[in-house]
Amino acid sequence: MKKEIIKKCCGLPLAASVMGGLLRMKGKEEWQLILKNKLSILSGDEDGVMEILNLSFDCLPSPSIKKCFAYCSTFPKDTGVERNMLIELWMAEGFLQADVNSQMMMEEIGMNYLRILLQSSLFEETSHVRGTYYKMHDLVHDLAESVSKSTKVINSETQLVDNSIQVRYLAIDSFGEHTMKLLESLSTSLHTLFIRNSLFGDHMLRKWYVNLFGGGMLKKLKNLYVLNLYCAQNEELPITIDKLIHLRYIEFFGFCGKSLPKSVCKLYNLQTLRLSECIDLKEFPKGMCNLINLRHLHYYNPNEKFQMPLNMGRLTCLQTLEFFNMGQEKGRQIGEFGCLKNLKGRLVIRNLQLVKGKEGGEEANLSEKINLFSLRLEWGRDREGDNYGEEDVLDGLRHHPNLEELAISGFMGDQFP
Repeated sequence: MKKEIIKKCCGLPLAASVMGGLLRMKGKEEWQLILKNKLSILSGDEDGVMEILNLSFDCLPSPSIKKCFAYCSTFPKDTGVERNMLIELWMAEGFLQADVNSQMMMEEIGMNYLRILLQSSLFEETSHVRGTYYKMHDLVHDLAESVSKSTKVINSETQLVDNSIQVRYLAIDSFGEHTMKLLESLSTSLHTLFIRNSLFGDHMLRKWYVNLFGGGMLKKLKNLYVLNLYCAQNEELPITIDKLIHLRYIEFFGFCGKSLPKSVCKLYNLQTLRLSECIDLKEFPKGMCNLINLRHLHYYNPNEKFQMPLNMGRLTCLQTLEFFNMGQEKGRQIGEFGCLKNLKGRLVIRNLQLVKGKEGGEEANLSEKINLFSLRLEWGRDREGDNYGEEDVLDGLRHHPNLEELAISGFMGDQFP
């Protein structure tokens, strides 16, 4: 039986890897059934690798995992996608629905799906300093394209699409004369829109954005769940973005304005907000506390004077927050941070000189944040008086035993508690 299976792989490493992933969790009887009912029809030549890939896809345990796999055809070949980003995109599309009796969060379901796709050898995992990334072999990417009838990638050669094809996931890599017409023809069916860096440079991309935003096209994308914009150094974002009431995921890359439009705060279904390379951002808009379904806020600012949104404690679903700057005003104090019980991953807390005494430190409720694995506590240089009481504050900032990394900066106590 083993020899027959090896023969079907034609000496191709990819075929052998995928076949191993398909059979690794199955018993002898299941091996025999697969060999008899499915592998027997394989051609046994080099073209058979695609048949093996199709077989592995067919054997994925649920329709939801198949949707997650097919969705990845939206990304270019040989491109790694960061783990959390991939899970958040799947979540926004509604692929990560838990069973009624399940206690698992959507993010945990996404991790399980990733493990299954890795075990099936349909995904490859790579680790970098900035996180864990996943990509597909080119032939596996071809498979994802073939099984996804809802994905379209626009390049300079793209023409209008057959209206009978309901395209839900659209990636625009370059901008030709047909791009706007094509986007308009698909506007009512789109769930995902990626607008990537133009092959014609930022000037052409900015000109295209004028047509997209100024012409009212954005308002027509009423069923959009995911919006990913390469902003090409734009200083303004569409103020009508609140019309996209179903948006669950937004990424602005390269936005160089000082603030996001206030209308973002009306996107009450928003789960993920990613602000990448937005180096000129000075503040969040008022009303961010209204995004009560927000689970992931990906933005880092090294300036301790950057003000957090007022009343962040209302964002009780929040899991990802890269930093929290304490403020003196009510609504920016440590109690707001204490309400964020679902935080996970890495976190920096700044301006701890504004916290007074052990009771003040305890308001952060760090001991209840069981999913934090890296924490940095920073005291600023500006202090009032000589008796700082920082040892008591640090004593109140007791973390959960699950924490793996702890860094302390600017602490002026005589000893650690």
